Amino acid sequence: MAIDTSLPLRGSCECGTCSFEVYTSPKVRFRCHCLICQAFNGRPFADVVAVRAKDVVLEKAGNISFKKYRPPPNFNRGVCRTCGKPVVEVAGFGPFKVLFIPACNFAPVARLPPVRMDIFYHRRVLDMPDSLPKYSGYFASELAVAKMIMKGM
Repeated sequence: MAIDTSLPLRGSCECGTCSFEVYTSPKVRFRCHCLICQAFNGRPFADVVAVRAKDVVLEKAGNISFKKYRPPPNFNRGVCRTCGKPVVEVAGFGPFKVLFIPACNFAPVARLPPVRMDIFYHRRVLDMPDSLPKYSGYFASELAVAKMIMKGM
């Protein structure tokens, strides 16, 4: 079966109030097991794709409530004001602004690239029984993601 690669990719929060369109094919996808991602997503890990902010249009962005947890990294994490579920996380500034979008917010998820790595694996509450690279510790995890983003964008 062929995968549909047409753009834009579309998605939304769980209730559909906060929708978005992505005008590039995401090249970066990973799972984050840090405690903040576990709490923010209400899951054992965050499965996210990273895309440049300039390639994303957020519909009804006023319905997204943003909050900074603790730096670093200094992400603004946004949830839908209606359903309370994650919509997007924003990091960086200007041409270096990157959005991290939960993979489950895309329809269909099959159009996304495969997961490439696990970070903050020392905080995992669920083992990942695959052969993907697994990074533990703050600096190793952040460096792995930074390298992947620089190569993919």
